[in-house]
Formats: sequence, structure tokens, C-alpha cells
Amino acid sequence: MSAPVVIFAYNRADKLRGCVDSLALADGHEAAEVHIYADGEKGEDDREATALVGAYLDSLVAIHPFMSLKVTKREKNVGLSANVISGVSEVMGEYGRAIVLEDDLLITGDFLTFMNEAMDYYEEDQRVWSVTGYSEPLKSLEEYDHDIYYGYRGCSYGWGTWKDRWDTVDWDMKRYDEVMNDRRLRRRFERGGRDMTRILKDQKAGIVDSWAIRWCLSQSLQDRYTVYPKHSFITNTGGDGSGTHQIISKHFNDNRHTYGEKMVLEHLKPDESISGEFYRVHSDIIKRAFRSMNIRGIKRQIKRWMKNIR
Repeated sequence: MSAPVVIFAYNRADKLRGCVDSLALADGHEAAEVHIYADGEKGEDDREATALVGAYLDSLVAIHPFMSLKVTKREKNVGLSANVISGVSEVMGEYGRAIVLEDDLLITGDFLTFMNEAMDYYEEDQRVWSVTGYSEPLKSLEEYDHDIYYGYRGCSYGWGTWKDRWDTVDWDMKRYDEVMNDRRLRRRFERGGRDMTRILKDQKAGIVDSWAIRWCLSQSLQDRYTVYPKHSFITNTGGDGSGTHQIISKHFNDNRHTYGEKMVLEHLKPDESISGEFYRVHSDIIKRAFRSMNIRGIKRQIKRWMKNIR
């Protein structure tokens, strides 16, 4: 069955338009049931930008190429986490599965085909937590003989999952202390990168507001995998720093899938070489420091410092 497509937006009308345009060009778009959740304004500073998003959505509702389109405009700013958790939960309750995009993502013409086929294929494999259309540009993939690989970390760059997995997420992180105090659990959590513990600590301290790190924590505690394609069906345009939680980076789009290439889906287990490189990419202190050299990164560092001296 085809999964509904859920798109989350806030104050970037140009990014949202690009995302929707790429979806409208994708194979199977005419059968897609699309849900867009637009967060509300925070105040005077973003009022004009959010109004532009609202005006674009009004025009899209009037004429769109999808099977159906439902737009939800938040009356006030609830933040990315609350918008995603609420929106995905709502769609899951109706359909039992969902494909999720954020406004700064562009998809290839066969993204929907891959995602729907993969979600059908892996639905009964309870080892699989989610499926993503994005792939890291890893050197170990160059000699890899399969079209997909299993990862220990969920990915928010174009992904899909099922209601029975989504409903098990502990958004309140009730086992946080257990993970922090149990070396075995913490090491298992960090198989997706040592940065995950830092982000989790920031989430607990209120320095960041991340639905994704809580999603990944529940995945780790349940010891499940995310299915990644060898080559990416996603281009991330948020590396320009325009996103609320996005770092400035050019590394997101270096591993592109060629449209029309047939994907062979398999039930596998994590490949040690790929998992090792994935871990190193997300544990590199120099890269992490470089990615923090922007206003938001500096603000987070100040918040951490303030928390530590209290």
C-alpha cells in the first residue's frame, strides 16, 4: 500500500516550494495523500516569513497534483519537535504508516517508489525500526555489493516508519538515567556516533528540542535498525544554515542515486565496515567543532557552559 506523505514546514516558503515541486515530479505523486503541517509564528521577527508560507499553502490547496492534500497551520509556534510528534502521530492513527519530509529536502523521481516498496518489504521485519531515503557519503559503500545497508541510527532526512514502531517511542525519556549510568546501554546507543550522547544530554538539559534524538534512543533501547539505501534519494538544501536546527554544511549531497536504477531489497544485518565508518563520521571531534562554528552552535555552547556552572 502507498504511505501518506507528511511534510513539515515553518518559515521558509522557498524551501517548501522546492520540496513540494520535487514531490510533484516524483513517480506515483498522483496517488499520494499529502499532509503538510506548518508551524506558526514566534513573533514579529518571523511574522512575514510564516505569512509567506501560509499564502503559498493557500495557493497550493486551490490547485495541486496529488490525490489529496490536507494543510494544518499551527495558530502559534509549537516548535519542530511538537509539530513533528503531533503531526506524525495524527497521520499514523489514520493510516498506520507514513513517509516524512521536512521542507528543505528535494527528492528524486523514484523516491516514493523506493520508500513504498521498502515499507512493504520490511513491515513484518521487527528488527527494522525505520526506512530512510538518505545515505551518508561513505567511502566503504564504494565496494559494497548490496543496494541497502542497516544502520544503528535513525535518519530524519526523508524517512518512513509504521504505527507499531512509532507508538513505542518514549518521548519523556524515562530511561535516560539508566542509559547514562549503564555503560553497556550507552555504548549500544553510541553505535550510531558518539555525538548522540551529547545531543541526548542537551535534550535532557533543555538546550535543544529534538524529536529525533528521542526517536533514536527508543530505537537503541529496542536494538532495532534503520534501512539506508546505498545511494541517496534525497538532496538536503538546508546546509545553507537557514534551518532552525540545521548546521551549515555541504556534505549532505555527495552520494546521489541515479534515477531508474533498480533497488534490490534484502534482509541483512549491519555491515561492520559501514557501521565503523558511520560511527567515525559522527564521532569526529574536529568535524563536530567545525559544524558548531555558527551562531546557533555558539549559543548551544554558551548554554552548556551556563548549565555547568550553576
